[in-house]
Amino acid sequence: MAKTSCTLKYLARGVIPTRETKQALLAELGEVLPESTVTALPVNEGYSIELEFTDIAPFNRSSFEPYIAEQVLREALNLRCQLSGALQLDLLKARFD
Repeated sequence: MAKTSCTLKYLARGVIPTRETKQALLAELGEVLPESTVTALPVNEGYSIELEFTDIAPFNRSSFEPYIAEQVLREALNLRCQLSGALQLDLLKARFD
């Protein structure tokens, strides 16, 4: 079976971006997603977060993105960042190869 790589880019709003929370968020995501490359850039009241995966197995395309957004990313942001209102996650890009 061929590997399916994936790039997901999100805009996370409702988070106070600081150097400490960025480092904590990157560490948390690196721990729970060790086979990925994670980039987080501060934006106004949040972060732009890009995740790159070389293989999404055992997931398929339709189940992978919701899992990452609702289970992994939302939980990491709630655990490691200080919220400044309601957390809002917007998917900006999803590319599967």
